[in-house]
Amino acid sequence: MKKYFLTTKIIFLMLASISLTSCSVSNVNKRDFSSSLSSIIKPGEPIAIMPFESENALSNLGGLISDEVTANLLENVPNIKIVPTSVTRSFLLTANIPVNGIPDFHSIHSIKEGLKCRYLLTGNFYSSIGVIQYTSTYSNRIASGSVTVRLIDCDSVTVIWAKHIQDSYQTTDYYSNGVLQTSYYTEGQLTQELIRRLGQSIAEYFY
Repeated sequence: MKKYFLTTKIIFLMLASISLTSCSVSNVNKRDFSSSLSSIIKPGEPIAIMPFESENALSNLGGLISDEVTANLLENVPNIKIVPTSVTRSFLLTANIPVNGIPDFHSIHSIKEGLKCRYLLTGNFYSSIGVIQYTSTYSNRIASGSVTVRLIDCDSVTVIWAKHIQDSYQTTDYYSNGVLQTSYYTEGQLTQELIRRLGQSIAEYFY
């Protein structure tokens, strides 16, 4: 009987060991799969950030998101080298390269040589503001938006990472007898908060 229990105990320990090993491997694979962009980008290689394209060509909302990404990266990623949006925009205009959208093959090489960068971050921004009326006394105004962002390796002229990111920001308005009494944010402030959140979400993939 002792031999039976001893054998059973050994088998149990072996199974537990296999299970723990399996879990450990699974966790490692999960971490590898969800690793940050800092493991893909070559250390010390500069990233030029383009103004993100928005629905309205005259709007600077895309540029504001690019600036938010830049600020977050410089704050949270040690030793990262960023060519800011303003410098990238100035070079593109001088070189007669479209400021928005994804550059073509020749434009990417021109940007690489002109800005001395290895990578190029570009994206498309879409946003809207809507109202959800809950009762006659209050409603929510919601600014929602999405960004499709891409990281281009200028050496190979290929997209090495892309992501579609969505977010929203909302505030509550109060009414009395159908008349707006209190509104905490203007539409511009709502949009600004949305841009701040999207810029932070994009940057977080780098660290």
